[in-house]
Amino acid sequence: MDNRYREELDRIRLTDESKGTLIHALAARRSAPERRSRRTPLRRLAALAACVCLVLGLMNYPAIAAGAERVFRYILGVGAAETSASLLVQGEGISHEDGDFLYLIDGAYQRDGVLTVPLDVVSRNWISDEEEVQLSYRLTIYSAGGEKLTQVEPVGDGTGEGFRAAGAQPYDLRSFETTSDWLSQTYQPQGYVSGGSGWHMAAVPQGESGPYTFEVDAYTSDGWWRGTVWKGGVLELDTPRAVETAQASRAFAEGTVTALVGADGRSVSFYGELSPLLARQGETLIQLSVPTVWFVDERGNRYPCDQLRWSFSEVFWPEFRLAEQTEGEIVAIEVNDIYFNIVRTDQPQDSPQRQYMPDYNDLGWVIDLT
Repeated sequence: MDNRYREELDRIRLTDESKGTLIHALAARRSAPERRSRRTPLRRLAALAACVCLVLGLMNYPAIAAGAERVFRYILGVGAAETSASLLVQGEGISHEDGDFLYLIDGAYQRDGVLTVPLDVVSRNWISDEEEVQLSYRLTIYSAGGEKLTQVEPVGDGTGEGFRAAGAQPYDLRSFETTSDWLSQTYQPQGYVSGGSGWHMAAVPQGESGPYTFEVDAYTSDGWWRGTVWKGGVLELDTPRAVETAQASRAFAEGTVTALVGADGRSVSFYGELSPLLARQGETLIQLSVPTVWFVDERGNRYPCDQLRWSFSEVFWPEFRLAEQTEGEIVAIEVNDIYFNIVRTDQPQDSPQRQYMPDYNDLGWVIDLT
């Protein structure tokens, strides 16, 4: 398998049989020649309905199954979450510079006894388009009382098997010349040339809400400790604040995909709901993948954008934020590819029939924001 696709495939929970479908789409995405082009006239869609969304917070990381009607809210920096979810979220993002490396934490959240902390790493060190630099990072977190929290990771395919102890997490630092995500668009103009993202989770004692202190240790790909790169960090969480945004939906054979669009049109998150028929058959949607979207400004320029980060939380409900400067206001968002990751919960864990991934390509879905 081409190494360029390894990170995406590793972070998407697929069986070996499901991965082949995705390779072709990722290859097409990597080989796209343009970063900006003129668009054809936009097709008008139905008027977008207003909905209440969140500026801060998290997505619903356990398995997602259709059932009673649910209301979702948009969490800028993380993704979609149900309004019924009880959660704490990070306020302002925090960062720390260590030599040529900059470490960033933005979009951390806590719910159901688990604290999830995404960590972005950018570097001024150049790597070639064909080269990946893999490091590992361990995020050690302490409660407000100084107790060291246990690092965990989810078990199984995301259908609620629980968590297990975890260690350092691998990061693939890639050249910003080969990516078009929020990280590269934001930090390449500042002189950074490569970067990568990951996530860390910790079990939280009942009643604990922080503030948390933490430190970040770096390791080589073969496990050698390189040193503490961030010491004495403080992470504070609070309740989220609601803002107004808009939504648009599209129906598929497996269910419905809904886009939640930020008020300025420069951010969007997607969530999916299975059809009642599939839900009654014991099927569960554990993941929705949208590899790339295009933001379109009023002058017709198209700006491709990858997911905000390939971390645990957004792999389920993808989010996109446009950092690139545009020539006018954003008037549309285009979506071409969508993948459902579905588990048949009545099948054994080791059954090849347990998991399948319907894919839709060349959709031409245009979300009209005018």
